[in-house]
Amino acid sequence: MSEKEVALVTGAGRGIGLSTVRRLLADGFHVVMVDLSAQPLETEAATLRAAGHPVEHRVLSITDRAAVAAMMASLTRLDVLVNNAAVFWDGRFDSITEDDFTKMYEVNVVGTFVMAQEALKVMKRGSRIINVASRAYLAGYAHAPYITSKAGTVGLTRGMAFDLAEKGIMVNAVAPGLIETDMFRSLTPERQQELIAKQPTKTVGQPEDIANGIAFFADPRTKNVTGQILTLDGGRSMGISIY
Repeated sequence: MSEKEVALVTGAGRGIGLSTVRRLLADGFHVVMVDLSAQPLETEAATLRAAGHPVEHRVLSITDRAAVAAMMASLTRLDVLVNNAAVFWDGRFDSITEDDFTKMYEVNVVGTFVMAQEALKVMKRGSRIINVASRAYLAGYAHAPYITSKAGTVGLTRGMAFDLAEKGIMVNAVAPGLIETDMFRSLTPERQQELIAKQPTKTVGQPEDIANGIAFFADPRTKNVTGQILTLDGGRSMGISIY
């Protein structure tokens, strides 16, 4: 393992996760890429290594505590954990199933909890944990399980921040709005346009926008920042103008 600071990013094979990997590499980190899907994780990791970047990759489920514990035990250091992996689907409240609800909570909240708890066995004073929540935690239409899970992510972030402050570990979160990822593209064109129309900027953000916010919290100079939620949503959280 490199003497560089080490960052681990989940959901690293694409979208916000992959953009975060690239940004942290540019900032001088050694990066461990984690994803449930071997593809495109292996392809992206190989491409980055071929370009001379210090990356490793692991294929595992963040809800598999044994696999997560084994991965953490293989690391000689861990300075930054980015909990980005999540699942999402649209659906009206009266049409979702209990399995839908439970699976989303298990991945988006319990998976984050498992990753962070096991990371503590490697992390030292001065380490940083960044959770990827969502502006959706404030409420929204046709995705109650996702709203619930991301509200849970925000609550977990704040609870962790209190409990880990005495250990010198900072815990923060970013809350993306509409971002051009597979998650957004999974919506119907009509739904996409409906959401864009509600944006003050009338635009969709890019994964790099979120990576920049994550990089702020990952910077060791943010040692006096904890328990904060940075909303990156093109102003959507301000509400919809009536004018």
